[in-house]
Formats: sequence, structure tokens, C-alpha cells
Amino acid sequence: MQTKEIRTYLQLLTLVLVVFASTGCFSRQRFSNYGWQLDSLKYYTRRLDSLLVVQSTEIAQLSTDLYTKTNELSQKFDMLNSRLGESETQITQLYSKINPSQRVLADSEAIAQVSPETRLLYESAYKNYVKGNYQQAIDGFGAYQKAAHDGPLVDNALYWIGESHAALGQLQRAVNALQELVSKYPNSPRVPTALYRMGIIYEEAKDQKSARYYYNQVIRDFPNSPEAALARSKLQ
Repeated sequence: MQTKEIRTYLQLLTLVLVVFASTGCFSRQRFSNYGWQLDSLKYYTRRLDSLLVVQSTEIAQLSTDLYTKTNELSQKFDMLNSRLGESETQITQLYSKINPSQRVLADSEAIAQVSPETRLLYESAYKNYVKGNYQQAIDGFGAYQKAAHDGPLVDNALYWIGESHAALGQLQRAVNALQELVSKYPNSPRVPTALYRMGIIYEEAKDQKSARYYYNQVIRDFPNSPEAALARSKLQ
């Protein structure tokens, strides 16, 4: 009986050793797999860090390029606004020489006739126009219109409202403002310029029929104006 019990005990011990041996092998295999995964994680982490450094450098370079280009565009815009002002002055001077009986009233003279409050509205709106803040210019000139009623420079305010809408690509609104100027203030020195500008706007919109109508109107109503000379060259 003891021999049988010893034999059974040895069999159980062998079985336990086999189980422990297999369990140890499995644990070592799992540990090896974990180590490999950890090494992979470290490798991809280093790669990710490297990519982040490269992307940060590229973003910094793009920011620098954007800042530089923005400054360049701002300078070009200021130059264009300056040239626009020079062209407007030249047209005014030509108009005065060709039609001395219809002397153009300069803004500086007309603005002196309004109150300081309305003067501030007009000057602020014009500064916004020159800076390219066209929507603010439209709002400012509109406020000046309401404050000044039919006083000096209301026709000019309508003209700059039209120009501001045109600069924003709102061509129909630009035409509406310029047409209001022509209708309400037919004796304004801005009328020939407004008619010519409407011709330009329609020409840019590919509406040649309407463009020719306004060019011809400038030539018919203001034959000696600089705008009429420009209109003739357009029709040719």
C-alpha cells in the first residue's frame, strides 16, 4: 500500500513540475513580447518627436513668410492708394483748367463749412477708405450723410460710398450710390467722374451695352471734361 502511495505522490510531483515548467516558459515568452513592444514604443516616440520638431520649424518659417508677404502687400496697397489720390488730384486740376467757370470745390474748402462733429465723421470715413477699410468707410460716409443732410460734401460722400462698394466687389450697390449722386446732385463736380466710373464698373461686369451708355453720357453732357476724353478712348 505504501509503494502505491509513493508512486502516486511521484506522479503528482512530476505533474506539478511540468505545470511549473510550462508556466515559466509562458511567462518568459510574455516578458519577451512586452520588452519588444516597449522598444517599438520608444522607437516610434523618438520618430514622433523628430517629426514634431520638423513641423514646428516649418510652421515658424511659414509664419515668417506670411508676415513678410503681409507687409509687402500692405506697402503695395499704400502705394496704390497714394497713386489713386494723385490721379484724383490730377483730374481735378485738369477739370479746373478746361472749365474755369465750373471750378471744382476742394474737400478742404467745403469741409470748413460744416460743424466739427460732421467734419470728424467725414474725415474719419475718408481715412478708412484710404486705408482700405471699405465697410467702415461706407458706414462713416452714411453717418455723415445723415448728419449733414444736404450740406457740403454729401455728393462726395455718395461718390466714396460707391467707390467703397466697388472695391468690395459689390458692383450693383456701387452703381446705385453713384446713380443717386447723379440724380440728387446733377450740378456736382463729381457727376462726370461718377458717370465714367459707372461705365468702368459695367465694363468690368462684361455689360458692354451699359458701359457704352455711360461713356456716351459723359461725352454728351460733359464734352470738355477729362472724363469725356477718357470715355472717348474707351469707346475707340
